[in-house]
Parts: sequence; structure tokens; C-alpha cells
Amino acid sequence: MENKPKNREWVKNAAIIFLAVLLVLTFFSNTIMNRSLPEAATEYVQSGPITAKVRGTGTVESQGNYEVKAPQTREIRAVMVKSGQQVETGDVLFVLGNGDSAEIETLTDQIRQLKLSYQQTAVGATNYGGQLQKAQTRYNNAVAAEAAALAQLNSNPDFQSALTALESSKTELASAELNYKLANETALQSLDSLASSFSDFSLEAEKCGADATSMTTLNDARFALNNAREALTSADGSVNSVSVALTKLETADNAIMQFALQNPDLFVADPDLGVKYDALAPYFDMANSYLSDEARNNDVMDTIGALQKAIERNTSAQNLYDGFSSMFTDSYNAAVAERQAAEAALKTLQDSADDYNRQAALTGLSLQDLSYQIERAQQKLNELTGGSDNQILSNVSGTVSEISVTAGTTATKDQVIAKIEVPDMGYTLSFSVTTDQAKRLRPGDSASVTSFYWGSTIEATLSAIKPDPKNPQTNRLLEFDVTGDVTAGTQLSLAIGERSATYDIIVPNSSIRSDANGKFVLVVQAKNSPLGNRYFAKRVNVEVIASDDNNSAVTGSLNYGDYVITTASAPIKSGDQVRMAEG
Repeated sequence: MENKPKNREWVKNAAIIFLAVLLVLTFFSNTIMNRSLPEAATEYVQSGPITAKVRGTGTVESQGNYEVKAPQTREIRAVMVKSGQQVETGDVLFVLGNGDSAEIETLTDQIRQLKLSYQQTAVGATNYGGQLQKAQTRYNNAVAAEAAALAQLNSNPDFQSALTALESSKTELASAELNYKLANETALQSLDSLASSFSDFSLEAEKCGADATSMTTLNDARFALNNAREALTSADGSVNSVSVALTKLETADNAIMQFALQNPDLFVADPDLGVKYDALAPYFDMANSYLSDEARNNDVMDTIGALQKAIERNTSAQNLYDGFSSMFTDSYNAAVAERQAAEAALKTLQDSADDYNRQAALTGLSLQDLSYQIERAQQKLNELTGGSDNQILSNVSGTVSEISVTAGTTATKDQVIAKIEVPDMGYTLSFSVTTDQAKRLRPGDSASVTSFYWGSTIEATLSAIKPDPKNPQTNRLLEFDVTGDVTAGTQLSLAIGERSATYDIIVPNSSIRSDANGKFVLVVQAKNSPLGNRYFAKRVNVEVIASDDNNSAVTGSLNYGDYVITTASAPIKSGDQVRMAEG
């Protein structure tokens, strides 16, 4: 009896836990389910303009196929051409007559190879005369262009004025620099003499075995003397050069005296050291005398001022000249460079004249020999085939598109035994479009080729719009004239038309899908549920009436503002539930 309350407590706790779990699953079931659904990116249906291009693919066909017919009922002993081969008027197509067909084919291949070698040799021959003439013309034009550029440069008043000012400023600067040098020359000479005497003294001190500290003192004196000289040669006017020179001179003198006080024993041991030490005093006195001369110093300061002004005027003149130079001399410099390049190219060709003449002679001999071989092979072929009466020759130049007989068979009179495409007659291409698309086009409109190999030059022009025999009520057949590097049987994709029109229903191209039942889009439909909206994909069949590179105008059960699916994280079909992409 005492266990019953405990059993009821356990049941109550289990019920509470079960209800809590059920409540959590109920609230989060929508989120859990959404995570398992494919995510769909959408865009809404809108209206607006479409600059439509009508696109289609068709097969190129020749407008003119020349039919080769058998002149009489005869045995075809040998077929001399292959499908796709280029032929010229007068080429042998078929052999009717006596002779071993294998030998005939061998000779035919030999003649074809000899003719090819002849053409390759002729094409490979250097056109020296033409190259020389072009090089001479280029050189003459470059000389004339250089002369014209120079005349234009010399006649420009602004450039000439800047050039004159620059030359004048250079002369003034050179004069100012010379005056400054002369004003300082005596003082500099005294410092140079002092430096030379000091060098002798320093070497003697090192020779006597002065310690490192003493030699450092002498190095300080040397630096001070160098700085004194640099101060006199400085013309920037930012410091009093004479005052700095006197200070540095005093520093050097003090350093030398300090050396003497530090090393009295050296002077006792080496009398020459004392002699060279005493020799320094007159030079110090001379330098101090020159640098303390007030009149001389005033002259120096005057020359510094003149030099600074000359530098400023020269800098200003140089900047002005550089500005005009970049403006007016670029074309002249380019003309000079072109003349030099043309002259070098012409000289190279002129120097190779002997090599060309030798090569031309060898090429002539090769062509002569090939011509002889072709003639002999042709004579032997004529003997085997029985002459022109046993040959069917091509009456046109073109490409063999079809051969309907083989060697050993018999062709009846007027039987079509081959067809030759004649490029001069042109090519056509056609494909079917809807009537609405055809209304936007006019004969004479140019079309662009959108799928063909790089480098080809192909042009297509709309020549006619006709009812499509397969669907005359709803479709039209566009016929194009095609020119350029094409052959019959080539598949081409064309795009034509650029007229803009406004449409009520426009969707992205990425939203349009297709299957065996036609084209369609998947529209997102929302359905309310106790836990919020749920989204489902619904198929809506459409017909594309105009397209550009991004959007298409369609007809179908769509309304402005409907959301169509453009991409999805997984395959989607009509009726599938999806989750909307965030953002």
C-alpha cells in the first residue's frame, strides 16, 4: 500500500516529460522540415522591353550544284577525284577507256603531288623586288616625316623661346660657378697645402708608433680639415660657409695640439715628427688669414648670391624647356626613330641582294624541273587513258560534293555520276521560327554567326520569309544567303534582329525549363498552415516569344509578380515542397 503514491508520482513525471518533448517537436517541426527541403532561388515575373534576337540553326546548302553526266554508256575505268576535293575547270574527273586502273590512279596521285610541290615552291619564293620597293618607300616616307617634324619644331616660337632662355641660363650659371671658384681659390689652395702638410705629419706619427687613441685624434683633425674645405665649396647659402670653415679649422688645430700634448715622448724619439709638426703652423696661419679677410669674405658671399640666383634661373628655364620639349619634341623623336628603323630595314635588304639572286636562281631551276616532271607524267597518263576521248573533264571550278559511281561499274548515257559545288553560285541556309518572331524581321537584315570555329569570315543575310511547309499556320521559314569560308553540310547557328518591344510577361532565361511536353517554368505557390507558410513548386507551360541574353518574353498562365524558380540546391519537379532562399 505504501508503494502506490510513488507509482503515481512516476507516471505524472513521465507524462510531463512526454508533453514537453511533444511541444518542442511541434514548435520546431517546421524548422526541421525546412532544413531537409531543397532551397530555391527565385525572381518575380515582370513586364518591360526585350531587345530580341531571333536565333536558329540550319545546314548550309549550295545554291548551285553542277551535275556531271556520263556522255554515253561506258565503263568507268578510274575515278580520278574524291568527295570534298577541290577541282578546276579542265581537271580529269573520270577515265573511260583502256589501261590499268591502279597505274592510272598512281600516276594521277603523282601528278597531283607534283603540282602541289610546284605551287608550294612558287609561293615560297621570296618576292625580293616587292620587299625592296616597300622598304624604300617606307624609308622615303620616314625621311619626309622627320623633316616635316623638325621644321614644325623649329618654327614653334614658344619652343624656340624656351630653348634660348635655357641656353642663356646655362651660360649665366657657368659664369657664376667660375666666379665663385675664383673667389674661393686662394683660401682653398691654403687649405689644400695645410691638408698635404698634415698628411705628412700624420704618416710620420703612425710611423713612430702612435697608439690608437692618438691616431683617432689625428683622424678627427683630418675630418675637420675636410669639413672646412667642404664648407667653402658649398654654395647653397643656408649657412655662413666662411664661419663654418674657420670653426672646423680651429677644431683641427686643437686636435693636433692635443696629439702633441698626449705624445711628448714621440717627439723626443723622432725629431722629424717635431719638424713636420712645426711646418703645420704657417699653413694654419695662412688659412686663418685668408678666411678672416673681411673684404674677401664679402666677395665670396656676393658670388654665392649670384650663383644661387643663376641656379634658380637655370632651374626655371630647364623646367619651362622640359614642358615645351615633351609637348613638341615627342612627334619629332618618333619620326627620327621610324626613320632609323626604316633605314636599317632597307640596308638589311640591300645587303642580302646577292643571297636573294642566288636563291631565285635555285628556285627557278626547281620550278623548271617540276614542270618537266609534270609534263612527262601527264603524257604517260594520256597514253594509258586513251586521250581526251576517254576522259570526263570538269567544266567548272568547285568542290566535289558527291560521287555516285565507282571504278569498274558502267554508267548509262546522261546518268548523273557526280556533283560539284560551285562557290560562285553562293550558299543558303534556312530554319523555322514562329510567326510572331518572323514579323520583327525584314529581308535584307544581317545575321551574325554564333557558333563556328574561330578565324572564319562568314556573313549571312536574310533573303526571304516563307510559310513553313511543315507548320504553315504557326511558323515561317527564314532563308539566308551565306557567303564566306563555308561549305555545304556545315551546321551554323545564327542570331538576327535587334528591335526592341515591350512585353507583359518577362522571366529570366535561367527559369525556363523544357522536357518532352515543351517549355515550362516552376512557379512558387504559398499555402498557409498552423505553423506558417509552406511553399510548393507548380509547373506552368509557357511559349517563348522573344529573348535576349538574360530574359525572355513568354505567354502562359503567369501574372505580374509571380515568383519563378531560377536555381535550386537539388532537382525540383512540380508539386515538390521547397524552401525559399534567404536574402
